[in-house]
Amino acid sequence: MAGEGIMMDTTRSETVDSFARAPLPKRFCNLDRLLYAMKARGLDGIVATAPWNVFYLTGFNAIAHKSDEPRPYAVILSRHMPEHPVLVVADYYLATFLKQPTWVEDVRPFRAVMMPLDLPAQRGDIDRFIPLDGAAAPWIAHARAAYAFDMATAVRRALKDLRLEHGRVGFDDMGFGFRLEVEGLEIADGYDPLMFARAVKTRTELALLQRATALNEAAIRHTIAAWDKGATWRDLNKAYARAVTELGGFVRDPGAMVWGHPRGGDPALTLATGLEDDVVEHGSHVMFDCHGTIDLYCWDGGKTWVVEGAPQGAAKRFADATAKVAQMLLGAMRPGARISELQAKGREIYQREGVPDPASAVIFFHGLGLSHMDIEQRTTDGKPNVDWMLEEAMVVPVHLLYPGGEHERFWLEEVVVIGNDGGKPLFSWGFGPLTREG
Repeated sequence: MAGEGIMMDTTRSETVDSFARAPLPKRFCNLDRLLYAMKARGLDGIVATAPWNVFYLTGFNAIAHKSDEPRPYAVILSRHMPEHPVLVVADYYLATFLKQPTWVEDVRPFRAVMMPLDLPAQRGDIDRFIPLDGAAAPWIAHARAAYAFDMATAVRRALKDLRLEHGRVGFDDMGFGFRLEVEGLEIADGYDPLMFARAVKTRTELALLQRATALNEAAIRHTIAAWDKGATWRDLNKAYARAVTELGGFVRDPGAMVWGHPRGGDPALTLATGLEDDVVEHGSHVMFDCHGTIDLYCWDGGKTWVVEGAPQGAAKRFADATAKVAQMLLGAMRPGARISELQAKGREIYQREGVPDPASAVIFFHGLGLSHMDIEQRTTDGKPNVDWMLEEAMVVPVHLLYPGGEHERFWLEEVVVIGNDGGKPLFSWGFGPLTREG
């Protein structure tokens, strides 16, 4: 659990079996921290409908659902009855919990879009979605009895059963709360208490993030090995996506490689669009900053690959300075450190290492978990949480970019677990540039 000593397994394997997916523990969320956040914000309960929050609280990862569609699931949690949450789901998702168990024992299905409008609703409709080999599960009997004909009715009933219908309840989608039209219910913003909980990882989450980082590292190495003369940026993106898929991970449209790579001496900072198709030339500095997920937990980062070579001239100084900044920052990434302090320390090291323009270096941080944020936006006193503070068991990528042309720029992003003795890197490959051989 959060606050305990962090045990990290630094061994690496690049086989597909290393990243095989299996059922997750029934509960892996930081429930105690969420309850603390709810109390601090005066919330009696919380209703989560965002897919990542539902997964975080229950382990339910819905297939075939897009983020801008009406959300056919909700978790209702009372601070006063924390061991009795309710999970409301579309009827067609019910059997999911026979494969991925959840600690939520009160699962309530509702009649959803697959059921016909031209026939009367019947309580027996739920039986269409219950496999024969799971029909005897005790929680299935309760789910049958709780079957509702629409989602709003199921959620209102859950609020009443948890004695929240007249309470102050945080919603991660306040619009959903208002549409319920529950008289006497005080609707509050539930985004920040959930992000506060998600910021500090449990042991299970740390293991999931370590696996995700290892998959990213393996995929980047496979991508480098696949490069050949004449390959384009599009080829490189495809090679990376193919490696990720073969290892068991997922990337999203328009691609997983984040940085753009202006040609020649242009030092501009640009992001990729998926439309780039120039040739990746010998000697180019390729900045691998790759995003993707496995079991919904994100990976991030990478570092600089010098195509078929190594940094030359001034570029070597930039690479060595960036490695020194990373090494020193990891020692400083302890609980209590603030982001502005870390940025100032990194820039001071760049200056000490003699780079021409320390002010041009890009040094930034964010949380990492189910998103590339996992940080509350406002604290309990309502102030913007811009210069946030590190805590033990946070996972925080450190981004270091010294800008320059295609043969000079140097990039390094390390994924770091925060501990009392400093940051622990999740990548295994150190801070130097990548080559085809190592």
